[in-house]
Amino acid sequence: MVRIPTSLNCMQPPMTLARTAVAVVIAAAVGMLPPRLTSHAGVRTTTACVRISRHVAHYCGRATARLSVFPAALFTHGSCTRERVGGVRLLQVRIGARSLGGSSTNGGLPYFSLGIAGSQSQPTLGNVIAYYRSRRWVGRVGSFKGDDDGGTFVAQGIAGSRGRAIASFRC
Repeated sequence: MVRIPTSLNCMQPPMTLARTAVAVVIAAAVGMLPPRLTSHAGVRTTTACVRISRHVAHYCGRATARLSVFPAALFTHGSCTRERVGGVRLLQVRIGARSLGGSSTNGGLPYFSLGIAGSQSQPTLGNVIAYYRSRRWVGRVGSFKGDDDGGTFVAQGIAGSRGRAIASFRC
């Protein structure tokens, strides 16, 4: 398991930190945008499968996930996308349905989103957002272990979310 640093190293070049920060912001935004193509794409594609209907983005594909803060939930119907932005590798996992209306409860729809910046062997930043039965949990990824088929991670709650979560996903 690879540990992601919890504090930024002051000796790191500012440009590296800026690129990483930009990559994470882009990664978070990518999940909310319609993909370039809306076909039923394979798991290792860089294009997510999503259908938008009545202000809801419905993700599709074989990806699944579990998050320990919602023990009864199995998030299904999603995809994993990988791309490189500004020299930084990004992994995005989007599963379920996301309300595009800005609802704080996601309209009661189940949704799982994971964003990891950096290589799988040495990720630098990551976050997870999940909704289940109108409850939201947001976390910062602290450790990550994965490959092209899926992975596991531990996240610490942030932004009002409490506790620690252990999660797994399959692409």
